[in-house]
Amino acid sequence: MRRYVPIVLAALLALVATALLAYQWLGQPTTLRVAVGPSGSEDARLVGAVSQSLARGHEEVRLRPVATSGVADSAEAAERGKADLAVVRSDVGIPARTQTVAILHRDAVLLLATDPSLAAVPDLRGKRIGLVRYPAGNARLLAHILEHYEVPADAVTTIPLGDGQEAGQALREGRVDAVMVVSPLTGRTAGEVVAGITKGNGISAGSTPTFIPIGEAAVLARRWPALESVEVARGTFGGTPPRPAETVTTIGVSHRLVAQASLADSVVSELTRLLFVNRPGLAVEVPLANQIEAPDTSKSASLPVHPGAQAYYEGEVESFFERYGDWFYLLVMCVSILGSAAATLVSRAANRSRARDMALLRQLLAIVRASRDVEDELELNDLERQADEILAAALARAGTGAIDNAGVAAFTLGLDQARRAIAERRAILVERQAHSVEPPAFDRGPDPLSAAAE
Repeated sequence: MRRYVPIVLAALLALVATALLAYQWLGQPTTLRVAVGPSGSEDARLVGAVSQSLARGHEEVRLRPVATSGVADSAEAAERGKADLAVVRSDVGIPARTQTVAILHRDAVLLLATDPSLAAVPDLRGKRIGLVRYPAGNARLLAHILEHYEVPADAVTTIPLGDGQEAGQALREGRVDAVMVVSPLTGRTAGEVVAGITKGNGISAGSTPTFIPIGEAAVLARRWPALESVEVARGTFGGTPPRPAETVTTIGVSHRLVAQASLADSVVSELTRLLFVNRPGLAVEVPLANQIEAPDTSKSASLPVHPGAQAYYEGEVESFFERYGDWFYLLVMCVSILGSAAATLVSRAANRSRARDMALLRQLLAIVRASRDVEDELELNDLERQADEILAAALARAGTGAIDNAGVAAFTLGLDQARRAIAERRAILVERQAHSVEPPAFDRGPDPLSAAAE
Protein backbone atom coordinates (compact mmCIF):
# COMPACT_ATOMS: atom_id res chain seq x y z
CA MET A 1 0.00 0.00 0.00
CA ARG A 2 2.90 2.34 0.71
CA ARG A 3 4.07 2.42 -2.87
CA TYR A 4 0.78 4.11 -3.88
CA VAL A 5 1.34 7.01 -1.48
CA PRO A 6 3.86 8.80 -3.77
CA ILE A 7 1.50 8.34 -6.71
CA VAL A 8 -1.41 9.84 -4.78
CA LEU A 9 0.77 12.74 -3.56
CA ALA A 10 2.01 13.39 -7.10
CA ALA A 11 -1.57 13.42 -8.39
CA LEU A 12 -2.62 15.85 -5.66
CA LEU A 13 0.35 18.13 -6.38
CA ALA A 14 -0.45 18.04 -10.10
CA LEU A 15 -4.07 18.94 -9.35
CA VAL A 16 -3.00 21.85 -7.13
CA ALA A 17 -0.52 23.08 -9.75
CA THR A 18 -3.20 22.90 -12.44
CA ALA A 19 -5.62 24.84 -10.24
CA LEU A 20 -2.98 27.53 -9.57
CA LEU A 21 -2.16 27.84 -13.26
CA ALA A 22 -5.86 28.08 -14.11
CA TYR A 23 -6.34 30.77 -11.46
CA GLN A 24 -3.38 32.73 -12.77
CA TRP A 25 -4.62 32.40 -16.34
CA LEU A 26 -8.13 33.50 -15.41
CA GLY A 27 -6.71 36.39 -13.40
CA GLN A 28 -4.87 37.83 -16.39
CA PRO A 29 -6.55 40.92 -17.84
CA THR A 30 -8.20 40.65 -21.24
CA THR A 31 -6.58 43.12 -23.63
CA LEU A 32 -8.69 44.20 -26.58
CA ARG A 33 -7.35 45.94 -29.67
CA VAL A 34 -9.41 48.98 -30.62
CA ALA A 35 -9.02 50.63 -34.03
CA VAL A 36 -9.42 54.41 -33.85
CA GLY A 37 -8.20 57.34 -35.88
CA PRO A 38 -6.86 59.59 -37.05
CA SER A 39 -4.22 60.34 -34.44
CA GLY A 40 -5.01 63.52 -32.52
CA SER A 41 -8.73 63.36 -33.24
CA GLU A 42 -11.34 63.60 -30.51
CA ASP A 43 -12.10 59.90 -30.82
CA ALA A 44 -8.42 58.99 -30.47
CA ARG A 45 -8.08 61.20 -27.38
CA LEU A 46 -11.19 59.67 -25.83
CA VAL A 47 -10.08 56.08 -26.46
CA GLY A 48 -6.61 56.90 -25.17
CA ALA A 49 -8.09 58.29 -21.96
CA VAL A 50 -10.24 55.19 -21.51
CA SER A 51 -7.22 52.94 -22.06
CA GLN A 52 -5.15 54.79 -19.47
CA SER A 53 -8.01 54.78 -16.95
CA LEU A 54 -8.47 51.00 -17.24
CA ALA A 55 -4.73 50.43 -16.89
CA ARG A 56 -4.50 52.63 -13.80
CA GLY A 57 -7.42 50.81 -12.20
CA HIS A 58 -5.90 47.37 -12.97
CA GLU A 59 -9.23 46.36 -14.47
CA GLU A 60 -9.98 42.92 -15.90
CA VAL A 61 -10.47 44.41 -19.37
CA ARG A 62 -7.82 46.63 -21.00
CA LEU A 63 -7.69 48.50 -24.30
CA ARG A 64 -4.80 48.77 -26.72
CA PRO A 65 -5.43 51.52 -29.31
CA VAL A 66 -4.53 50.75 -32.91
CA ALA A 67 -4.06 53.97 -34.87
CA THR A 68 -5.83 54.27 -38.24
CA SER A 69 -6.30 57.01 -40.81
CA GLY A 70 -9.99 57.49 -39.98
CA VAL A 71 -13.34 55.86 -39.32
CA ALA A 72 -13.37 54.09 -42.69
CA ASP A 73 -9.97 52.54 -42.05
CA SER A 74 -11.08 51.56 -38.52
CA ALA A 75 -14.16 49.84 -39.92
CA GLU A 76 -12.01 47.95 -42.43
CA ALA A 77 -9.62 46.82 -39.67
CA ALA A 78 -12.55 45.41 -37.70
CA GLU A 79 -14.01 43.75 -40.79
CA ARG A 80 -10.72 41.99 -41.48
CA GLY A 81 -10.36 40.87 -37.88
CA LYS A 82 -7.31 43.03 -37.20
CA ALA A 83 -9.06 44.66 -34.23
CA ASP A 84 -11.45 43.44 -31.56
CA LEU A 85 -13.12 46.85 -31.27
CA ALA A 86 -13.41 49.85 -33.54
CA VAL A 87 -14.68 53.42 -33.41
CA VAL A 88 -16.84 53.88 -36.50
CA ARG A 89 -19.31 56.43 -37.83
CA SER A 90 -22.81 55.22 -38.53
CA ASP A 91 -22.99 56.66 -42.05
CA VAL A 92 -19.52 55.55 -43.15
CA GLY A 93 -20.33 51.90 -42.65
CA ILE A 94 -20.44 49.52 -39.71
CA PRO A 95 -18.71 46.18 -40.35
CA ALA A 96 -21.16 43.32 -40.76
CA ARG A 97 -19.31 41.15 -38.25
CA THR A 98 -19.49 43.76 -35.46
CA GLN A 99 -22.19 44.96 -33.07
CA THR A 100 -22.60 48.17 -31.08
CA VAL A 101 -21.21 48.45 -27.55
CA ALA A 102 -21.92 52.13 -26.85
CA ILE A 103 -22.45 55.45 -28.56
CA LEU A 104 -19.40 57.58 -27.85
CA HIS A 105 -20.96 60.78 -29.16
CA ARG A 106 -23.49 62.09 -31.67
CA ASP A 107 -22.34 64.50 -34.35
CA ALA A 108 -24.41 67.18 -36.04
CA VAL A 109 -23.96 68.22 -39.65
CA LEU A 110 -23.39 72.00 -39.65
CA LEU A 111 -23.65 73.93 -42.91
CA LEU A 112 -22.23 77.42 -42.25
CA ALA A 113 -21.91 80.46 -44.45
CA THR A 114 -21.27 84.18 -44.07
CA ASP A 115 -23.61 85.19 -46.92
CA PRO A 116 -27.18 85.64 -45.56
CA SER A 117 -28.58 84.80 -48.99
CA LEU A 118 -27.53 81.19 -48.49
CA ALA A 119 -30.50 80.28 -46.29
CA ALA A 120 -31.36 76.79 -47.58
CA VAL A 121 -29.66 73.78 -49.11
CA PRO A 122 -30.87 74.50 -52.68
CA ASP A 123 -29.09 77.85 -52.45
CA LEU A 124 -25.76 75.97 -52.48
CA ARG A 125 -26.15 75.16 -56.19
CA GLY A 126 -23.06 76.43 -58.02
CA LYS A 127 -21.24 77.24 -54.78
CA ARG A 128 -17.91 76.14 -53.31
CA ILE A 129 -18.29 74.09 -50.15
CA GLY A 130 -15.36 73.46 -47.83
CA LEU A 131 -15.33 70.07 -46.10
CA VAL A 132 -13.72 70.17 -42.65
CA ARG A 133 -11.85 66.90 -42.02
CA TYR A 134 -12.91 63.41 -43.18
CA PRO A 135 -13.31 64.64 -46.80
CA ALA A 136 -14.30 61.23 -48.22
CA GLY A 137 -17.01 60.42 -45.66
CA ASN A 138 -18.30 63.98 -45.49
CA ALA A 139 -18.44 64.19 -49.30
CA ARG A 140 -20.73 61.14 -49.40
CA LEU A 141 -22.88 62.60 -46.66
CA LEU A 142 -23.15 65.91 -48.54
CA ALA A 143 -24.11 63.99 -51.68
CA HIS A 144 -27.05 62.40 -49.80
CA ILE A 145 -28.22 65.82 -48.62
CA LEU A 146 -27.95 67.37 -52.08
CA GLU A 147 -29.68 64.37 -53.65
CA HIS A 148 -32.67 64.82 -51.37
CA TYR A 149 -33.00 68.46 -52.44
CA GLU A 150 -32.46 67.54 -56.11
CA VAL A 151 -29.20 69.42 -56.36
CA PRO A 152 -26.81 67.54 -58.69
CA ALA A 153 -23.57 66.53 -57.06
CA ASP A 154 -21.56 68.15 -59.87
CA ALA A 155 -23.43 71.42 -59.29
CA VAL A 156 -21.23 72.18 -56.26
CA THR A 157 -17.47 72.25 -55.82
CA THR A 158 -16.03 70.62 -52.70
CA ILE A 159 -12.75 71.79 -51.23
CA PRO A 160 -11.02 69.82 -48.44
CA LEU A 161 -10.10 71.90 -45.41
CA GLY A 162 -8.03 71.14 -42.33
CA ASP A 163 -9.13 72.24 -38.88
CA GLY A 164 -11.88 74.62 -37.84
CA GLN A 165 -9.67 77.70 -37.82
CA GLU A 166 -8.73 77.16 -41.46
CA ALA A 167 -12.43 76.80 -42.32
CA GLY A 168 -13.31 80.10 -40.68
CA GLN A 169 -10.45 81.87 -42.40
CA ALA A 170 -11.40 80.36 -45.78
CA LEU A 171 -14.95 81.72 -45.35
CA ARG A 172 -13.77 85.18 -44.37
CA GLU A 173 -11.33 85.35 -47.24
CA GLY A 174 -13.92 84.15 -49.77
CA ARG A 175 -12.08 81.00 -50.82
CA VAL A 176 -15.26 79.04 -50.11
CA ASP A 177 -18.91 80.07 -49.99
CA ALA A 178 -19.92 77.64 -47.24
CA VAL A 179 -18.38 75.02 -45.01
CA MET A 180 -19.65 71.69 -43.85
CA VAL A 181 -18.47 70.28 -40.52
CA VAL A 182 -19.57 67.04 -38.84
CA SER A 183 -18.82 67.30 -35.14
CA PRO A 184 -20.35 67.05 -31.68
CA LEU A 185 -22.12 70.30 -30.89
CA THR A 186 -19.97 70.71 -27.81
CA GLY A 187 -16.88 69.34 -29.53
CA ARG A 188 -13.68 71.17 -30.32
CA THR A 189 -14.02 71.12 -34.11
CA ALA A 190 -17.47 72.76 -34.29
CA GLY A 191 -16.42 75.40 -31.77
CA GLU A 192 -13.27 76.18 -33.75
CA VAL A 193 -15.23 76.63 -36.98
CA VAL A 194 -17.74 79.05 -35.42
CA ALA A 195 -14.97 80.89 -33.58
CA GLY A 196 -12.91 81.07 -36.76
CA ILE A 197 -15.83 82.75 -38.55
CA THR A 198 -16.70 85.23 -35.82
CA LYS A 199 -13.18 86.24 -34.79
CA GLY A 200 -11.26 88.30 -37.30
CA ASN A 201 -7.57 89.05 -37.48
CA GLY A 202 -5.35 91.51 -39.25
CA ILE A 203 -6.23 90.06 -42.64
CA SER A 204 -10.03 90.07 -42.45
CA ALA A 205 -12.72 91.07 -40.06
CA GLY A 206 -14.96 88.63 -38.22
CA SER A 207 -18.36 87.69 -39.65
CA THR A 208 -21.68 86.47 -38.35
CA PRO A 209 -22.19 82.78 -39.27
CA THR A 210 -25.36 81.73 -41.04
CA PHE A 211 -26.61 78.27 -40.08
CA ILE A 212 -28.19 76.59 -43.10
CA PRO A 213 -30.96 74.29 -41.84
CA ILE A 214 -31.83 70.84 -43.15
CA GLY A 215 -35.51 70.97 -42.34
CA GLU A 216 -36.33 67.53 -43.73
CA ALA A 217 -33.82 65.78 -41.48
CA ALA A 218 -36.45 63.36 -40.17
CA VAL A 219 -37.25 62.29 -43.73
CA LEU A 220 -33.58 61.76 -44.53
CA ALA A 221 -33.22 59.70 -41.34
CA ARG A 222 -36.04 57.41 -42.46
CA ARG A 223 -34.49 57.12 -45.88
CA TRP A 224 -31.00 56.39 -44.56
CA PRO A 225 -31.24 54.71 -41.12
CA ALA A 226 -27.62 55.58 -40.36
CA LEU A 227 -28.69 59.24 -40.11
CA GLU A 228 -30.81 60.91 -37.45
CA SER A 229 -32.56 64.21 -36.93
CA VAL A 230 -30.76 66.68 -34.65
CA GLU A 231 -31.74 70.09 -33.35
CA VAL A 232 -29.12 72.77 -32.77
CA ALA A 233 -30.63 74.82 -29.96
CA ARG A 234 -30.60 78.61 -30.00
CA GLY A 235 -27.38 79.94 -28.50
CA THR A 236 -25.54 76.60 -28.59
CA PHE A 237 -22.31 78.40 -29.49
CA GLY A 238 -22.94 81.39 -27.21
CA GLY A 239 -22.37 84.98 -28.25
CA THR A 240 -24.47 88.11 -28.47
CA PRO A 241 -26.61 87.86 -30.47
CA PRO A 242 -26.77 84.10 -29.76
CA ARG A 243 -25.37 81.68 -32.28
CA PRO A 244 -27.51 80.37 -33.85
CA ALA A 245 -30.18 82.99 -33.44
CA GLU A 246 -32.95 80.37 -33.69
CA THR A 247 -33.13 76.63 -33.21
CA VAL A 248 -31.92 74.92 -36.38
CA THR A 249 -32.86 71.42 -37.54
CA THR A 250 -30.17 69.34 -39.19
CA ILE A 251 -29.12 65.76 -39.58
CA GLY A 252 -26.64 63.89 -37.45
CA VAL A 253 -24.58 60.73 -37.26
CA SER A 254 -23.28 58.72 -34.33
CA HIS A 255 -19.76 57.61 -33.52
CA ARG A 256 -20.04 54.13 -32.08
CA LEU A 257 -17.76 51.75 -30.30
CA VAL A 258 -18.41 48.40 -31.97
CA ALA A 259 -17.11 44.95 -31.02
CA GLN A 260 -16.64 41.72 -32.89
CA ALA A 261 -19.80 39.63 -32.55
CA SER A 262 -17.58 36.68 -31.58
CA LEU A 263 -16.30 38.42 -28.42
CA ALA A 264 -17.48 36.78 -25.21
CA ASP A 265 -20.59 38.39 -23.73
CA SER A 266 -18.97 38.57 -20.29
CA VAL A 267 -16.00 40.55 -21.66
CA VAL A 268 -18.23 43.04 -23.50
CA SER A 269 -20.50 43.40 -20.45
CA GLU A 270 -17.53 44.23 -18.26
CA LEU A 271 -16.15 46.70 -20.82
CA THR A 272 -19.54 48.42 -21.06
CA ARG A 273 -19.79 48.65 -17.28
CA LEU A 274 -16.30 50.15 -17.03
CA LEU A 275 -17.11 52.74 -19.70
CA PHE A 276 -20.01 54.14 -17.71
CA VAL A 277 -18.40 53.73 -14.29
CA ASN A 278 -15.31 55.68 -15.41
CA ARG A 279 -17.22 58.25 -17.48
CA PRO A 280 -17.23 60.99 -14.77
CA GLY A 281 -13.48 60.69 -14.30
CA LEU A 282 -12.86 60.61 -18.04
CA ALA A 283 -14.91 63.77 -18.55
CA VAL A 284 -12.41 65.73 -16.45
CA GLU A 285 -9.68 64.89 -18.95
CA VAL A 286 -11.79 64.64 -22.12
CA PRO A 287 -15.13 66.51 -21.85
CA LEU A 288 -16.43 64.51 -24.82
CA ALA A 289 -16.78 61.52 -22.44
CA ASN A 290 -19.93 63.13 -21.04
CA GLN A 291 -21.67 62.19 -24.27
CA ILE A 292 -21.13 58.44 -23.93
CA GLU A 293 -24.58 56.90 -23.94
CA ALA A 294 -26.44 53.65 -24.44
CA PRO A 295 -27.65 52.79 -27.96
CA ASP A 296 -31.18 51.80 -28.86
CA THR A 297 -31.58 48.28 -27.45
CA SER A 298 -35.04 47.62 -28.87
CA LYS A 299 -35.53 44.74 -31.25
CA SER A 300 -36.46 47.19 -34.00
CA ALA A 301 -33.15 49.06 -33.80
CA SER A 302 -31.51 49.42 -37.20
CA LEU A 303 -28.00 48.86 -35.79
CA PRO A 304 -27.70 45.71 -33.63
CA VAL A 305 -26.32 45.85 -30.10
CA HIS A 306 -23.85 43.28 -28.81
CA PRO A 307 -25.60 40.80 -26.45
CA GLY A 308 -23.01 41.47 -23.75
CA ALA A 309 -23.65 45.21 -23.83
CA GLN A 310 -27.41 44.68 -23.99
CA ALA A 311 -27.24 42.47 -20.90
CA TYR A 312 -25.57 45.34 -19.02
CA TYR A 313 -28.10 47.92 -20.20
CA GLU A 314 -31.01 45.69 -19.23
CA GLY A 315 -29.50 44.68 -15.88
CA GLU A 316 -29.22 41.03 -16.83
CA VAL A 317 -25.49 40.52 -16.50
CA GLU A 318 -24.83 37.03 -15.21
CA SER A 319 -22.62 36.54 -12.19
CA PHE A 320 -19.53 34.36 -12.35
CA PHE A 321 -21.34 31.41 -10.80
CA GLU A 322 -24.34 31.88 -13.08
CA ARG A 323 -22.09 31.79 -16.14
CA TYR A 324 -19.98 28.84 -15.04
CA GLY A 325 -22.26 27.09 -12.53
CA ASP A 326 -23.07 24.26 -14.94
CA TRP A 327 -19.38 23.74 -15.58
CA PHE A 328 -18.72 23.60 -11.84
CA TYR A 329 -21.37 20.92 -11.43
CA LEU A 330 -19.93 18.95 -14.32
CA LEU A 331 -16.44 19.34 -12.89
CA VAL A 332 -17.57 18.13 -9.47
CA MET A 333 -19.30 15.16 -11.06
CA CYS A 334 -16.23 14.31 -13.11
CA VAL A 335 -13.95 14.65 -10.08
CA SER A 336 -16.33 12.45 -8.08
CA ILE A 337 -16.39 9.81 -10.81
CA LEU A 338 -12.61 9.94 -11.22
CA GLY A 339 -12.17 9.79 -7.46
CA SER A 340 -14.42 6.76 -7.22
CA ALA A 341 -12.58 5.10 -10.10
CA ALA A 342 -9.21 5.86 -8.50
CA ALA A 343 -10.42 4.53 -5.14
CA THR A 344 -11.65 1.36 -6.84
CA LEU A 345 -8.34 0.88 -8.63
CA VAL A 346 -6.37 1.48 -5.43
CA SER A 347 -8.66 -0.91 -3.55
CA ARG A 348 -8.24 -3.58 -6.20
CA ALA A 349 -4.50 -3.09 -6.23
CA ALA A 350 -4.43 -3.33 -2.44
CA ASN A 351 -6.53 -6.52 -2.57
CA ARG A 352 -4.20 -8.05 -5.13
CA SER A 353 -1.21 -7.12 -3.01
CA ARG A 354 -2.86 -8.58 0.08
CA ALA A 355 -3.72 -11.75 -1.85
CA ARG A 356 -0.07 -12.15 -2.89
CA ASP A 357 1.03 -11.67 0.73
CA MET A 358 -1.50 -14.24 1.93
CA ALA A 359 -0.35 -16.67 -0.75
CA LEU A 360 3.24 -16.38 0.51
CA LEU A 361 2.09 -16.86 4.11
CA ARG A 362 0.07 -19.92 3.08
CA GLN A 363 3.18 -21.35 1.44
CA LEU A 364 5.05 -20.87 4.71
CA LEU A 365 2.29 -22.69 6.60
CA ALA A 366 2.40 -25.47 4.02
CA ILE A 367 6.15 -25.76 4.60
CA VAL A 368 5.55 -25.99 8.34
CA ARG A 369 2.99 -28.78 7.88
CA ALA A 370 5.00 -30.63 5.26
CA SER A 371 8.14 -30.62 7.37
CA ARG A 372 6.45 -32.77 10.02
CA ASP A 373 6.01 -35.72 7.67
CA VAL A 374 9.28 -35.56 5.73
CA GLU A 375 11.34 -38.72 5.94
CA ASP A 376 14.18 -37.65 3.73
CA GLU A 377 16.97 -35.13 4.27
CA LEU A 378 16.77 -34.09 0.65
CA GLU A 379 13.11 -33.13 1.01
CA LEU A 380 13.98 -31.04 4.08
CA ASN A 381 16.64 -29.24 2.06
CA ASP A 382 14.06 -28.52 -0.65
CA LEU A 383 11.62 -27.11 1.91
CA GLU A 384 14.37 -24.93 3.33
CA ARG A 385 15.17 -23.66 -0.16
CA GLN A 386 11.47 -22.78 -0.67
CA ALA A 387 11.46 -20.88 2.62
CA ASP A 388 14.52 -18.90 1.45
CA GLU A 389 12.78 -18.02 -1.82
CA ILE A 390 9.70 -16.83 0.10
CA LEU A 391 12.01 -14.72 2.28
CA ALA A 392 13.61 -13.13 -0.82
CA ALA A 393 10.17 -12.33 -2.32
CA ALA A 394 8.94 -10.82 0.96
CA LEU A 395 12.06 -8.64 1.30
CA ALA A 396 11.64 -7.41 -2.30
CA ARG A 397 8.02 -6.44 -1.67
CA ALA A 398 8.93 -4.77 1.61
CA GLY A 399 11.56 -2.72 -0.23
CA THR A 400 8.91 -1.30 -2.58
CA GLY A 401 6.54 -0.51 0.28
CA ALA A 402 4.04 -3.18 -0.73
CA ILE A 403 4.29 -4.78 2.71
CA ASP A 404 3.81 -2.68 5.83
CA ASN A 405 5.32 -3.31 9.26
CA ALA A 406 2.51 -5.66 10.28
CA GLY A 407 3.06 -7.73 7.15
CA VAL A 408 6.81 -7.88 7.76
CA ALA A 409 6.14 -9.08 11.31
CA ALA A 410 3.80 -11.79 10.01
CA PHE A 411 6.38 -13.00 7.50
CA THR A 412 9.10 -12.99 10.17
CA LEU A 413 6.95 -15.11 12.47
CA GLY A 414 6.04 -17.48 9.62
CA LEU A 415 9.68 -17.88 8.53
CA ASP A 416 10.77 -18.54 12.13
CA GLN A 417 8.11 -21.21 12.46
CA ALA A 418 9.09 -22.80 9.15
CA ARG A 419 12.79 -22.87 10.00
CA ARG A 420 12.11 -24.16 13.51
CA ALA A 421 9.89 -26.93 12.11
CA ILE A 422 12.57 -27.87 9.56
CA ALA A 423 15.28 -27.83 12.21
CA GLU A 424 13.22 -29.97 14.59
CA ARG A 425 12.42 -32.49 11.83
CA ARG A 426 16.06 -32.64 10.80
CA ALA A 427 17.04 -33.37 14.43
CA ILE A 428 14.46 -36.14 14.61
CA LEU A 429 15.73 -37.70 11.39
CA VAL A 430 19.31 -37.55 12.59
CA GLU A 431 18.43 -39.15 15.90
CA ARG A 432 16.37 -41.84 14.21
CA GLN A 433 19.18 -42.61 11.87
CA ALA A 434 21.60 -42.89 14.77
CA HIS A 435 19.46 -45.48 16.59
CA SER A 436 18.89 -47.61 13.55
CA VAL A 437 22.66 -48.43 13.02
CA GLU A 438 23.81 -51.95 14.68
CA PRO A 439 27.40 -52.58 15.91
CA PRO A 440 29.64 -54.79 13.61
CA ALA A 441 30.20 -58.64 14.49
CA PHE A 442 33.73 -59.92 15.61
CA ASP A 443 35.29 -63.06 13.91
CA ARG A 444 36.54 -65.35 16.76
CA GLY A 445 37.80 -68.21 14.52
CA PRO A 446 36.80 -71.94 14.77
CA ASP A 447 35.47 -73.25 18.05
CA PRO A 448 38.17 -75.45 19.67
CA LEU A 449 35.63 -77.66 21.45
CA SER A 450 33.95 -78.53 18.21
CA ALA A 451 37.21 -79.17 16.58
CA ALA A 452 38.31 -81.57 19.43
CA ALA A 453 35.13 -83.54 19.25
CA GLU A 454 35.67 -84.10 15.67
